[in-house]
Amino acid sequence: MAKGQDVLALAKAALSMNREQVIHVCKCIVANESETSSLRFNLDRVLASTAGSPVVSDILPRELKGLLLLEDPRLGLSDTVLPETVKSELDWALEDQVYSDALHDAGLSVPHKMLLSGPPGNGKTTLAGAIANALGRPLLVADFSAIVSSHMGETGSKIAKIFRGVAAQPCVLLIDEMETLLAERAGQQGTLEVGEAKRIVSTTLMELDRLPDHVLLVGATNHSEMLDRAVVRRFDFHWELPAPDEFMVDIWLQMFAKRHPMIPIRSEMPAIPADGRSLSDIEREAKKWCRRWVVNNCKGARHKAQEMEGAE
Repeated sequence: MAKGQDVLALAKAALSMNREQVIHVCKCIVANESETSSLRFNLDRVLASTAGSPVVSDILPRELKGLLLLEDPRLGLSDTVLPETVKSELDWALEDQVYSDALHDAGLSVPHKMLLSGPPGNGKTTLAGAIANALGRPLLVADFSAIVSSHMGETGSKIAKIFRGVAAQPCVLLIDEMETLLAERAGQQGTLEVGEAKRIVSTTLMELDRLPDHVLLVGATNHSEMLDRAVVRRFDFHWELPAPDEFMVDIWLQMFAKRHPMIPIRSEMPAIPADGRSLSDIEREAKKWCRRWVVNNCKGARHKAQEMEGAE
């Protein structure tokens, strides 16, 4: 049930004509309503009707249009499968963003840096997009192919430009494969010259400290043990997204089946074991079975129609 604080936050956003915040508060109300709530159903419909229109007129400043990619995530938090400990902390983090003004008035900071780690294919990028959807904010993704430079000092300069450029508006900033640039300064630096690698880490640390809390930073890495320890300490949350167990696979299949209600996924699809495969691998196998089911049914219907024509 929507709380009085939700109504007040919604009224404040509406009266100030802050469209982004109105959408943001509505999504938070939906997330806190029960599955059978009529309010949840009706708000979902209203939000869906606004999904096609842009939230802001020009997301990326000109100087960032070679360094950041504007993504359009399709999935929401209800489509993600998370460990319970991660889910509860994520709910708190999103609530802190909704009531950031109240926290600031009370002299409290708002946690806004999330580090996601774990083997590839288990939802780190998907979760970043779902967070952006939940908050009604644009998802900006750092493009490492454009950031990394062979010229001394240029990579650090581009990193600083990104952090300072996104600071002007609420958004979700995703930096994937963080270990590529921010490895432990005392350890392996890959192809980067050691001195340059240290300068990149130092620049990033300064920018992390300056980043305003209306920018929600999501860092993702497949190898958290390789990250510089000072970088890791800058994050408010560090969440591990492991390969799914049997329970998580079952939950994911329930969500997948809801997205494809015309296919008898739960009743006919063979069980997919939790044998260490990633969620991406499981989704690939499930979609493969679904395609075969659809094609076989079409072939069967065509064959039956041909038989009926022959009988006539």
